[in-house]
Amino acid sequence: MTHCRCGIWIAIFLCIAFTVPSVYGLDKGTLSALGFQELSGKKEAPDFTLLSLDGRKVSLQDYRGKIVFLHFWATWCKPCVEEFPTIERIHKEYKDKGLIILAVSIDKGDKDVVKSFVDKTGVSFPILLATDGNIKGAYWTWGTPTSFLIDRNGKILGRALGPRKWDSVEARALFEAALKDY
Repeated sequence: MTHCRCGIWIAIFLCIAFTVPSVYGLDKGTLSALGFQELSGKKEAPDFTLLSLDGRKVSLQDYRGKIVFLHFWATWCKPCVEEFPTIERIHKEYKDKGLIILAVSIDKGDKDVVKSFVDKTGVSFPILLATDGNIKGAYWTWGTPTSFLIDRNGKILGRALGPRKWDSVEARALFEAALKDY
């Protein structure tokens, strides 16, 4: 009898733990539907200051109070190039609702390669230049594309490795849930 009751309590706990939305309005199902990995302990997003393609200094700290979609990519990465139009659509749809997209190019060398790519694709979200590997290390980024969703308090909600259709139904549900209280 005791084992049976214990099993029931465990089942109830698991149902509650995996169905009650977190304080961020996101549940594990919303994150995992898009393949986001939760990082243990809601890690603080490492702050950084990088130059944008137009020469401005951009710091993550500048966007406290906003939801930040931090995306690492490169011009030579075919999956990155293929997913850029979906990120642009999300940027246009959610920029006035509080979603900030920061795309960090890890291309080495001349920024003209990145500028040429951006001019050709017509993206309008901020492109930042990672001129050294420090930011990749700080964000546990070993491949491209890699994306992070960061909450208003600067905590990482999750990390997605590999390309996605960022304008899919699942992605929109994720962004809507993250922005719910904005």
